[in-house]
Amino acid sequence: MSEKRWEYGQIFVRQPDVFGGLPKTGLEMEKMNRAGGEGWEMVGMVPFTLPSGEVRGAFILFKREIAS
Repeated sequence: MSEKRWEYGQIFVRQPDVFGGLPKTGLEMEKMNRAGGEGWEMVGMVPFTLPSGEVRGAFILFKREIAS
């Protein structure tokens, strides 16, 4: 029995302007849908925050199994 091996990737999503109410613009779902179609699974998200505390976006982390 062989161990599963994974490869990892990321997509950067710019700030969707969620402060002060509902988002005015949507997330870049076309990139996420394309990644899902290629076998990528979202495993986490890391905000991109300036030292001042301003959130500029997020890195969405993905993984998929490497075929043996």
